[in-house]
Amino acid sequence: MERINFYTYKAAGKLPLGQLAAHFNIRQDAGWKEFIKIDGNEIEKILKYASENKAVYLFRYGVITFLNFDLNEYYTFLDYLNKLFVELDKKMPAQYHEMHTITVNEDGYALLWEDAEEWFRYSRTVDDIVACILAKSTELYMIESELNAALDEAENFIALLNRGRLRANTKKVASTIAKCLRYKYMTVESARILDRPSEFVTMESRQIFDAFSNFFELGERYSVLTNRTNILDSITGEYFDFRYNKSEMRLLFFEVLLLSMFPLMHLIS
Repeated sequence: MERINFYTYKAAGKLPLGQLAAHFNIRQDAGWKEFIKIDGNEIEKILKYASENKAVYLFRYGVITFLNFDLNEYYTFLDYLNKLFVELDKKMPAQYHEMHTITVNEDGYALLWEDAEEWFRYSRTVDDIVACILAKSTELYMIESELNAALDEAENFIALLNRGRLRANTKKVASTIAKCLRYKYMTVESARILDRPSEFVTMESRQIFDAFSNFFELGERYSVLTNRTNILDSITGEYFDFRYNKSEMRLLFFEVLLLSMFPLMHLIS
């Protein structure tokens, strides 16, 4: 039995795949590509020793999957990227990551996860699919975590309304609204995360992709993400509508008060 280990980390907001592909002499066809794969001689040049069965997958949305890397090799590769034109976030990898292992038996069939009912014939494409799903899951986890934090902030607005208080910190409200808009954009953009990359064209690769995607519940998680984004939008929208209506009523009251003072001023004069 052979065990193949995958370690996936969110390392940056975005990665410049075009520049990285050119640097590593990877030919890219026209069109949108989700990731590039670095293996063979390029990995050995970075690690400076023979590196059989190791690879790195760099994803457009800032996620990196390492295949059969140990911790020292992980840091060596990140140091190499930092010396190029790539800006990496030092805090993100500790927060947003996935680890997974697949098993390949003596007959060349892979078990994608423990207790899976079906074995698939192993090939390098299986590695590519597993790396891809782990990256998608990690990116979704990052969006889920940040969206939940924004929802917690937005729920404070409802608490203020229940207590009849509207004087929330303007900067904090503006920050939450900005986050809401950002997450709406991220949710729309992350719809592509659910797409099956064009590299996986055979019937078997599609089956493996769909099976592993279902195991990580990518479709269900995206639906929940969309609903929570709508809830956040609704909370912040209702809060500002309420504040606007209250301000409008105060302005009307002030106008009525001023108008009522004109007869009194006339009598006094």
